[in-house]
Amino acid sequence: MHDHNHNINPHNFKSEKALNAGRAALIIVSILIFAKTVAFLLSGSASVLSTLTDSLADAMMSLTAFISLRMSLKPADDEHRYGHGKIEGLFALIQAVVITIAGIIVAYTAVRHLMNPVPLTDHILGMSIMVLSIILSIVIVVIQKRALEEVDSLAIESDHAHYKTDIAINGGVFIVLALTFYGAPVWIDGLFALMVAFYVWHTAFEVGVKAVNMLLDREVEGDIRQSMMDIILSHSEVVDMHDLRVIRSGMKMIVNFDIDVDPNILLWCAHEIARDVEIDLLGTFPNAEIMIHIDPAGSPEDSRHGRGEIRH
Repeated sequence: MHDHNHNINPHNFKSEKALNAGRAALIIVSILIFAKTVAFLLSGSASVLSTLTDSLADAMMSLTAFISLRMSLKPADDEHRYGHGKIEGLFALIQAVVITIAGIIVAYTAVRHLMNPVPLTDHILGMSIMVLSIILSIVIVVIQKRALEEVDSLAIESDHAHYKTDIAINGGVFIVLALTFYGAPVWIDGLFALMVAFYVWHTAFEVGVKAVNMLLDREVEGDIRQSMMDIILSHSEVVDMHDLRVIRSGMKMIVNFDIDVDPNILLWCAHEIARDVEIDLLGTFPNAEIMIHIDPAGSPEDSRHGRGEIRH
């Protein structure tokens, strides 16, 4: 029996790029908050307030995402043998709560404006700021998308999902301001803000589900598991495999499984087979922390077999 453990240095999978994406988001969202505050004070638009509230929630999300990234990259210690990656799930759950509260504030304002429509002013300035907001939101989304191509981070993924919605929200506010400028009824301002509130709640739900899944060690997606099994079984020396478990912990994946090998080979040969399997897996999943248990093929079932896993 052999347990083969491989620890990954976060810098090996370009974690610094994730941190840079977090820094960029914080800078840009600060600019957006200032611009939208000016637009709301001058226009009095509920739609502009909804996107300002959304940006305030963005700032909280980006700040918590950045903090969680920094904390999740701390190496494993005696008290946290699997590292600190789960802190991303905890902060993502906090983000979901913050987004939900932001949606409540927007909905309350929207209903007030629907019941008592308020004439809008300074449409041109408001529309100009919305154009700026769309451009800056696109910049954030592109930066985060490139970071996600290299790292698998729930913190960045949650932030990325929310900033993508910002593009649509800011575009919608631009349309509302344009329509009211050309004589459309003022109540559409409150109606759009209410629609934004429901959209924000939907985003909060999605972020919350992913956070809970990480904290409760939900298995990764089926296509990832299948890809791993294909790589493992592609080795001719591996007779069979079983008990594959793959969970996320921040930017890492914790991978455990058993392989069956010829019972007549030397321990050293079995070790080399496990090492080759591990190297191949890391070629496709560089952010994985892998533990391989070796069984002699044909051995009786033991306590590790069949715990929620179909034997292959």
